Amino acid sequence: MNLVVNFAAIGFRPYPELGEFINVGLIAVEAKSRFLSYRLISPQRTKRISACFPEIDLAIFKNGIRRIDSEMSALSIETNLWADDAKQAGKNHPSQSDLFVEDGNIDLFRQLTAVQSSPFFYGARGTRLTDDLDECLDQLYRRYVEHWNLTPVDYEEKKLTRDLRKLLHSDRLDKLYREAPWVGTDAYHVGIPLAFTPKGLDVPEKAIKPLNLAQSTPTKIYTHGDEWMAKVRRLKRVECLPEEFLFVVQKSKDEEGRAAADEICEGLEQLGVKVIDVEDEKAILAFARIEEQRELKLES
Repeated sequence: MNLVVNFAAIGFRPYPELGEFINVGLIAVEAKSRFLSYRLISPQRTKRISACFPEIDLAIFKNGIRRIDSEMSALSIETNLWADDAKQAGKNHPSQSDLFVEDGNIDLFRQLTAVQSSPFFYGARGTRLTDDLDECLDQLYRRYVEHWNLTPVDYEEKKLTRDLRKLLHSDRLDKLYREAPWVGTDAYHVGIPLAFTPKGLDVPEKAIKPLNLAQSTPTKIYTHGDEWMAKVRRLKRVECLPEEFLFVVQKSKDEEGRAAADEICEGLEQLGVKVIDVEDEKAILAFARIEEQRELKLES
């Protein structure tokens, strides 16, 4: 693990004197490369805000989140111009000075998380060692904002996600696809690791979900596959299914396991989503590409 990530949770605290707050985002800076990343909840997700602060004007929260998103987006573009190649390698760009010097005006993380007179503030802070900044930020966001508990995960799917990010990067598509941790409604939502969501939209236009159907037994394959078939049905029912949804599937090599995987893939396709084998990189990239006009819309 050669990346040192300093992070801080972004809290919403409309009444500082009371000390009550809700985590609404997370910011992280890689120490050597100065690579800046952040995640914020959608301005439309106000249920928790209303429950904790029923008397507050929600425009304060919505406008504040949009302002932070705009500022962080502009800052990350400027900061990360020099840091992109260093993000994975954990190496300084020759023109970059070390982030954590005692003197000088280049302490990016400390300046960003300084005390401010605002309903939004930087709360819990920490440092993590990692080999993948995006994955680290996703985990921190889920823990601090989504309140996910530590549960067993499919590490093969996490590896597939990392491989897909590298594939997208090879075609310069990785900047367009980010994790969408909340796709759906307050009543029902799922997380999708790779999603293209133009500004102003709450539901991704394109989404990519790696699906490990190479489990050790057919029963596990059916159980995992059925779970995602149910999620697709529910997202369709609440009208939050991405317009184009791709499952990148890794299938079992043994005969019974492959038969189970084929059945799951057929069921997914019947629900209106696409399924592509993990080995078919050409087809994955063809799906992931965005029309030039849409790309301009995203950046505007």
